[in-house]
Amino acid sequence: MFDISKNLVGLDIGSSTIKLVELRKESQGIKLLSAGIVDNPLQELKDKNTPELDEALAESIAEACKRFDIKGKNVAIALGTTGIIFDYLKFPVLEEKELANAVRLEAEQRISADINEVGIDYRRLGVKDKNGQENILLVAAPKETTQKRVEIVEKAGLNPLIMDVEPLALLNCLLSLIGEPLEENESISILNIGANITNLSILSKDNVPTIRNINFGGNKFNSFISKEVKLSWKEAEQLKKEPEKLKQKGIDISKMMEKQASSFINEIRSSIEYTHKRSGEPMESRHRRSTDIRIKKIFLTGGGSLLAGLDRFLSENLEVEVARWNPFEKLQFSKSIDDSLKPMGYFFPVAIGLGMRTA
Repeated sequence: MFDISKNLVGLDIGSSTIKLVELRKESQGIKLLSAGIVDNPLQELKDKNTPELDEALAESIAEACKRFDIKGKNVAIALGTTGIIFDYLKFPVLEEKELANAVRLEAEQRISADINEVGIDYRRLGVKDKNGQENILLVAAPKETTQKRVEIVEKAGLNPLIMDVEPLALLNCLLSLIGEPLEENESISILNIGANITNLSILSKDNVPTIRNINFGGNKFNSFISKEVKLSWKEAEQLKKEPEKLKQKGIDISKMMEKQASSFINEIRSSIEYTHKRSGEPMESRHRRSTDIRIKKIFLTGGGSLLAGLDRFLSENLEVEVARWNPFEKLQFSKSIDDSLKPMGYFFPVAIGLGMRTA
């Protein structure tokens, strides 16, 4: 078991930015020792060949570690959900070796790809059903993808100790920091809106996570704003956080969100509906309404969540409390960290969840 007091580094390599955090568990809570965010160089190097891209990414990670005074060498990294397979299995309670064999046999039946080219892992979910069977989350990823990520991190001079997937890292961050106990029939959710992809994780009363990757990100709004008012991409990124300026530019935020995010809302609704069907809530208890749910709250985070009014728009359309969530507000800050970083916490939930992992 890895001890968080030994400064495990959470490294989140996103499509547009790279985030790093170094954490330590203390008696007063989790302390943030160092953190930083830099642009992912691959955005500007799309025409280069693969070795050059890998080298540029490794260099960027190494430079970020120096710049932000990251001292730890052991890192936890995450894969996105592209190409990742999630499935739910049920087995009688087994010893670890027996369970590993059973999971592999079941995976061979469910995965169409060559099983020798896929890395398989699983997580016990700690809940038995009425027949005494245990819920297991199966995760499978192409070995080529995982190996490439490991090689890049090693080129940066770091030791990739733990590999996770982004939606589970998000849940780890949320459950470790919110400090709000759930009642028996409640579910909780985190919605992480990135530049191009949104991770949705719902943890229901049966402790089985619903994990969804939605092809939607904050760049949709940037593109719309940039086109409508003829601004650069970076200017649009800043403007979307300032509702009064958007209004002055003639952009109706509500209409923009209705136009750009209608399919996004439907994807979230279907995930909520699936969660409640899977957890066995009878249809009659919900009066056949997908929005009449027992989700306590949806925590909204990620850089794409900073669009002014997005939390209110989602809350009204989903009929659930949606609260913008900055996980930095739940951490103790080292004296060496500038307070100007605190509002940036929306970009760091995956990195924080990774940094709080144990092996």
